[in-house]
Amino acid sequence: MVYRLDRTDGQAPAIREAVRPAHRAYMDRFSARVRLGGPVLDAHGQGCGGLMVIEAENEDEVRAMVQDDPFEQAGLSAHIDIRPFRWQTKRPADLPPL
Repeated sequence: MVYRLDRTDGQAPAIREAVRPAHRAYMDRFSARVRLGGPVLDAHGQGCGGLMVIEAENEDEVRAMVQDDPFEQAGLSAHIDIRPFRWQTKRPADLPPL
């Protein structure tokens, strides 16, 4: 699981808007491996980060994928947390059993 928070210096909205097409094109390459993903919203409904659940062999694979993301190349994030995730509730049928 990747949890990302945007920088808080006021530049994030402009960076996100400018780089979003490249970010989406980049993420399309991983559509089979990203099990879910989307923006994290603040109290006003504005994007302030992102969350993804990625199927991968190890954390290094996920870290490389995240570091090459155009959002990261543009310096959008203030914080990125990569953690293992065990999908239990409403687990997709195509995942191996626990």
